[in-house]
Amino acid sequence: MLEAALFCLALNVYHEGLKDEPIKGLFAIAQVTLNRAERKPEKVCAVVQKYKQFSWTLKPPPVEDGRPWRTAQEVAWLAFHTADFTGGATEFHALYVSPYWKSDMEPLGQWGNHVFYRRK
Repeated sequence: MLEAALFCLALNVYHEGLKDEPIKGLFAIAQVTLNRAERKPEKVCAVVQKYKQFSWTLKPPPVEDGRPWRTAQEVAWLAFHTADFTGGATEFHALYVSPYWKSDMEPLGQWGNHVFYRRK
């Protein structure tokens, strides 16, 4: 169960991080995924694969073996074994986007190239 959860979490970190995300941003993305899954390994893959939750899942691009993929795997493992530093973030968006839903959210901070939120 944990192995599958780590794989799904690493995929999300890899694709949402767009290969140029600073390490803090990668960890924050992982924390959002884990927070949505209530930090339960058995829920992680369902959270990642939920329809229209993460845009990359609509047409999954290939994973290229290399440093970004290895970093995503390391971040996934460490995120499972560290405390959430985001304050319970469950949503995020890239800096260049202004989603309609953000007015219903409490901003928690910016880590890397994303802004993170939780419901008010």
